[in-house]
Order: sequence, then C-alpha cells, then structure tokens
Amino acid sequence: MQQEQTAGFHGDWLQFMILTNKLEFPPLPVDTMDRPRLSSQYDEVMQSKMTLLTAPAGSGKSTLLGSWLRKAAGHTACVCLDEKDQDPLQFWLYIIHALDRVRQGLCGEVLPYFLQRYPIEPRAALILLLNRVAQSDQHTMLILDDYHVVTQPDIHSQMQDFIENLPLSIHLVISSRTYPPFKLEKLRLRGELKQLTLQELAFTAEEGIDFCQNVMRIEHASKDALGWVQQTEGWAAGLKLLALSHTLGAADSVKNSMTFLSSIPSRSMDAGTGNRNISDYLLEEVFQRQSPEMQRFLLRTAITRRMNSRLGQVLSGLEEAPQLLRQLEKEHLFLIPLDREGEWYRYHHLFSAFLKRELTRNRSELGNELHGLAALWYEHNGYPSEALDHYIFGLHMEDAARLLEELFAHFIMGEWWTLRKYFDVLPLEMVKARPKLYMSYLFLVAREMPYGEMVKQLDELEHVIRVHLQGQVAPEIIEYLLQVICVMRAYMAYLNRDLEGLSAYLVSYIDQGYPDDIAFQYMDYDRRESMRVRSFHGVNGYLRRAEACFGAITKRWYDEPAYVTSYYGAGYGEVLMEQGQLSEAVKYAERALEVALQIKVAALLVPVYVLKARLELHSGRPEEGLKLLQQAESLLSEKDTEYWKSVLEAHRNRIWLEQSPVDTATHILANPVDEQQMLVEMSCDQLFQWMIRIRAAVILEQYDYAQKELQRVREHAEKRDLLTEQIECALLESVMLQKQGNLDAGVVALSRALILGEPEGYIRSFVAEGEPIRWLLQQYLVLRRKKAISEDGVKLTYVKQLLSAFVQNQKVRGRSGLDEAKHEQKEVGLSPMEQKIFGHIAEGLTSKQIAAEFGISPGTVNTHIRRVFAKLGASSRTHAVQIAEQRGLL
Repeated sequence: MQQEQTAGFHGDWLQFMILTNKLEFPPLPVDTMDRPRLSSQYDEVMQSKMTLLTAPAGSGKSTLLGSWLRKAAGHTACVCLDEKDQDPLQFWLYIIHALDRVRQGLCGEVLPYFLQRYPIEPRAALILLLNRVAQSDQHTMLILDDYHVVTQPDIHSQMQDFIENLPLSIHLVISSRTYPPFKLEKLRLRGELKQLTLQELAFTAEEGIDFCQNVMRIEHASKDALGWVQQTEGWAAGLKLLALSHTLGAADSVKNSMTFLSSIPSRSMDAGTGNRNISDYLLEEVFQRQSPEMQRFLLRTAITRRMNSRLGQVLSGLEEAPQLLRQLEKEHLFLIPLDREGEWYRYHHLFSAFLKRELTRNRSELGNELHGLAALWYEHNGYPSEALDHYIFGLHMEDAARLLEELFAHFIMGEWWTLRKYFDVLPLEMVKARPKLYMSYLFLVAREMPYGEMVKQLDELEHVIRVHLQGQVAPEIIEYLLQVICVMRAYMAYLNRDLEGLSAYLVSYIDQGYPDDIAFQYMDYDRRESMRVRSFHGVNGYLRRAEACFGAITKRWYDEPAYVTSYYGAGYGEVLMEQGQLSEAVKYAERALEVALQIKVAALLVPVYVLKARLELHSGRPEEGLKLLQQAESLLSEKDTEYWKSVLEAHRNRIWLEQSPVDTATHILANPVDEQQMLVEMSCDQLFQWMIRIRAAVILEQYDYAQKELQRVREHAEKRDLLTEQIECALLESVMLQKQGNLDAGVVALSRALILGEPEGYIRSFVAEGEPIRWLLQQYLVLRRKKAISEDGVKLTYVKQLLSAFVQNQKVRGRSGLDEAKHEQKEVGLSPMEQKIFGHIAEGLTSKQIAAEFGISPGTVNTHIRRVFAKLGASSRTHAVQIAEQRGLL
C-alpha cells in the first residue's frame, strides 16, 4: 500500500481514540413501530436496578431501547459495544464518557484518578467511579447494547461488582443475544431485576398486522401478515423480510418462503442456527431483487463496521454511492444511521453477516483488497485505529506495522490497551524487523517482562542496531534508536525500584550527549503527585535512597533545560529541605522552576511550586507561599486545574493552619469529604489531604476522631511502607497527647518518630510541628539521661541536632536563629573560651583531654567549668548539658 502522511489527529489521546458515535444510540429507523405494551414498561425499567434484554439478532431489542430512550428525555447514557471492546480499561472509559454526557463534569472529576488507579488496582478504581456516580440523585438509564460481543472474563468479573454496587440513581440496561455470565439470583429475589426475552419481544398477531399495513405499507395484508407472524413466531426480522419480499413484488418467492418456513421445526427461533437459516433464505430473496449496482455496493461495503458516502464510493467504485445509500434508507433495507446528521451508517448485524458470507462465497480474495482500500481511506481521513483494524483484517501486515510505528507517539501509555491488541496480532518477527517498532513493543511490555529478560532483549536490540543497521539506515536514526534504548533501560530500572541503576542510566544518557526526550514524561505517568520524596517509585520517603538517586541525576543534568532536570531537581530540593539545608533547597527549586516554566507541563509545575511554597513557610514567609500556590493554579489549563485543584487547596490549608489555626480548622472540617474515596485511591496526595483534616481535628480538640483517623492512616502507610507518612503520624499523635496532658504517652509517640527518622536524617518534619515537639524532645533527653526510657538505636547526637534546628528556625516566629542564639548567650554570659570548653564537655571529653586540646592545664579547665556551672545554675556536667540542650545552646 502507498505510504501517506496520517492526517486528522486532534485533541488528547482519549478524544483521539474514543469513537463518539458509540456513545449515541442510533436513531430509530423510519420503519419502526411503537408497541405500547413494551415501550410503556419504561417506568418499570426506571424502578429496577437492572433490566436484561436477551434475544437473538433481529428480535427488536434495539427498537425497544430506542423507544425507551425517547421517553428518557436526555437522562440516558449509552455505549454501543462491538467486537473491539475487549480491553477492560477501554470498556470502563466508554462507560465514564457515556455517563459524562448525562452528568456534566464526571470525566473531569473521575478520569485523572481512574486512569491513575486502574492499572494498579482495578477494583479500587471502580469503587471510586461508583462513589462519584452515587453523589448525584439524578436518575439515569445506562444502556450497554450488544453486550454479547464482550468475551473478556475480567470485564465480566468487574461488571459483576459494578452491578452489585450500583447506586440507586443508576438503572442498568443490558442488551445481549445471549445471557451474560453474571450471577443475578440476588437481584431477582429482591425484585430488582427485570428481564425481557424473545417471548416478550415477539410480535403478536395484532402487532404484526399493524406493522405490515402501517409501516411496510402493504394494503389488505391482514391474512398474509397473520400467516407470517405465525410462521416466524413473531420474530421481527423474519416478519420484516417477508414483508420486504412482498413489497419487492416477489409474490411467488413469498409463497416459497412460507413453504420453507413451515418446514422448520417449531420454536427454532430460540436457536442461533435456526435464525441463521431463516434469515439467510429470506435475505437471499431480498438481495437477488436488487439491481446489479446495488448488489455491488452492498457486497463491497459490507466489510466495514461503519461507512459514509465517501467511503462507499471508494469501496464500490460507484460515483452514485450517496444516492444508493439514500435508496437503502428509503426502502428500509437494514441500513442503520449512526448519527442524527445522516453521515455515518452501518448495516443491521444480520444483513452484514449475510453480505460478508456472500462476498466470501463469490470472491474470497476480494475481501482482503477491500480491507486495504478501507484502511487507506481511514488512515488518510484521521481514523488510525480503524485503519489498523482493516490493515490487519485484510492481512496487510506490513502496512499495519508501518502505521503502528508512526502512531506510537500518539498511543504511548494513554492507549496501551490498543497497542497491546495490535502487537498480539502482528508477527513478532515482523515487529523485530523494525527496531523502532520493536522498541515500542518492549516499552509496552516493560511492566510484564522480568527485569533480567528485558535487559537481555535490550542488549540484543542494541547489538542489532550497532552492528547490523550500520550503513543501512541514516546515522541520525541509529543515534536516536540508541538514545531510546538508554531511556528504556532507565525506565526498566525505575519499574524495578533499582534507583542506583536509574541514576546510572540517566547520567550515562547525558554523558553521551543525547538531548532530552519526550519519553521521560512517561516514566512516572501514573505518579502525578505533588511531593516526589513521598511518592517516587522505590523512594517512598526514604531520604538516603532519594538523595543517592535524585542528587546524582540533578547535579549531572543541572545545566540542561530538560524534563529530567526539573523533575528530579524538585525531588532533590525536597530532600535538602527535609535535611534542613534550606538555602541549597532553594537553589535547586529555582532551577527546577526555571525549566518547568519552559516546558509547561503540570506534572512539573505543581510539585515545584509546592516545594517553593513549603520553603517559604519554613523560612517564615507564609504569605509568599500562598502567592506561589495561587500562581501555580493560574498557569494550569482547565483540565489540569481539575486534577490539581484539591492538591493545591490542601497545601494552602497547611499554611493557613499555621496562620489562623482555629478558623482554618473549622472551615476544613465543615466541608465533608468522601473518606471511602481516600481509602480507595491511597495516593500520597490523598493521604496528605487526610492528614490536614486530622490536624484540624487536633486543633479543635476533637481527639477521639483524630486518634481513630491517625490509626487508619498509619495502617495504610505501614502497609505501603510510606516512611514520611509514618513519621508524620507519630509526630502528630505526640502533639495531640501532649495537648491532652498525657506527657508520658507523648514521649513514647515521639520516640517512634525518632526511631523512624534518625536513620534517614529527618529534621524538617520535626521542626515543622513547632514548640510541642521541641518541648517533648527536651523531655526525651532528660528521660534518656536518667535511663528511664530505652534508646532503641536513637543517638543523642540526632536529638541534639533536632533541638539545634529548632533554634535556627526561630525566625518563623519573628526572631532569626542567630538572634536567638546571641540572646541566649548574652543572657547566660559565657565567654568564647567557656563556650569552646563547654562544647567539649557536651561531647564527653575529660578535663585532661580538654586541656591537651587547648594547651592549658587541667586546673585551668576545671576553673572554666566551675564558672560555666555557676552561670547555668548547674550542679554537675550532666546537669549543665541538660540545661544547655533545653535552652538550645548546643
């Protein structure tokens, strides 16, 4: 096939791939008849949790659904399923988009979180969807048409959960040729299931006569119609076919059809084979009555799932294709419009199957040629997914591989289910023959393939590129392929929590002089959170891991205006901030923001602005922090704002709790939240928002609620090994216990935070809790000196470091750390020599050792020590150290 530039791409990947006409139930054809005994059951449907229509093709299911849809007056969400809908994620995205048409804004509220959670915890994502849908009291009919095409067990299993937990406002209607594999006994016993089968859908004698006379316009048809109804047992398609044969002037054929029908055993309509025999016989009669041009048009357009007049012209080779389409619609010849504008059409499933069999029987080789023509037309007109399908149906695998290779940048990650489907069909050797396509395949299966096996595949691919492609492709293409391989190695290290490998590959990448690549944006595509140290895959709050990874990458990439520079720079800034190195943290935050403003990706902008806002708060400038958060929101698109709004609000609340504790806490708790949703999603941002509510409860002295919620958060954090959240829980619990006067328990809670924080060097989390933690740290020191509590591996030097950090943080309350230290020293009146000697006392040196340090006699040292004791009011060296630690002099 000729290679052309694919055109017509627009919007994001969801809009790019989801066919909107599948969300619109086809308009009722003009040859439909309202049957009040069925259409009037709409009210019962809206009282039922679920309605099930099960009957063979051509039984009138779609017509009945259309009549209910008209009565629903805009309160119906619909998904018209087809054979392509086998991927669970794609299936649910169609349902979400369908519901969004009735409940405006649902996509914006649900999709970001749904896409984030579904690949990891499908059931959690579904609970999220159900919780969101349940927030509305608006009654909605959700129609899933042609459910029989779904074959994936995962979809059936998830649908079972969905049905069992449907909110009262959703009334599910499933139309299927077969009974779906659901367990519906409970619904049936509770009277929540309504079911209609072929028996209920079949035409009565009166309805059959009315249909023939008033819809098919057959005068004096009472006697014939009555016989047709009896012979077809009320099967709608059979009745229509007999009526069509009559209107086409085939009286003898109709008579022969009646003889044929009478020879078929009674109740054969319940069997798929019986229907097929009848429909094929009758459709043959109708088809043979068409003109040669119409027969050509019908056969050649039957290979499509949908078509319009332009595609019809291409496939049939007939300029009069638009007129033939109108004629088919006028003659009620099983043509179904797919939109109200009359652009897109499809054939009735029975008619389509018949035409495909006729095409195969007469000219089997023509089908592949037609698929190729359809694929080329779809590709040139901006429908790549349908183009790929037709290339594959027609066995044009080279073109399928070529198009898939071109489209990978559009598909990547967002459309992984579609990619996987195509790669499963294409021969692996053909994929391997295209190195770029093969890399796309490896990128796709990276989450499934063992680390060692993927490394082996990448090694082999790199060897092919370096050795066998030399001289066959342009040098710049080889360089790009090697560049992507390096990205993939880093990606695999990331997926396998190999932070050392990730750092090494990214440093190697820049050392080789490669430019930044868009692929880096997908390495954390499901980790869009505001704090890297908490959420980054494999870090989970462990500062030493984060420093080794983020620090090495950021320092090497610092001068590059690249995605990597900003992403990892923000993470490294968080590490430095937690370690108390605020000035260094500001440096990297500024560089990360500089790059983020150039790239303008929300996943970079928000975390960097959040980091800078936190740094402003810790530096005693909360108002500046609030301005930064507002600036971040102003830079976001409407879609990104929807995703990040609650996150930015949580960080604002954290600052406001410092400025106006009671008012802010009251405001926070006055706004109810869906705690079940938090339990489901469990992102680090969600946990942060949850902790904000607990802080508010502590401020308002709602201790029972705070204690219960802290326990729940701690259990989740321990389960997922989230270190920052565990430390925060212990610190907040110690503050709460101290406020309640339970000092011993407060020190015990603090000791848990110290045990967790000391190995990683946590400082800022302790200091951010303010005076309650400082006071508890002093009490902890006293108890440790008395050996009243176990040390549990916590070094006293770490506790002293924390107390020193509190002194440096005094400017948060209006006095700089330097001024505070000078104030304390002036108050005590220690001379420079006394300060130096006292520092050695605190380190545990003897008078003799101190004397040797300064070149003076031990007696002189003891004189200085006695003066220090007098100024501090201390009775011993240990007492003096305790007093100094409490005053922050060490």
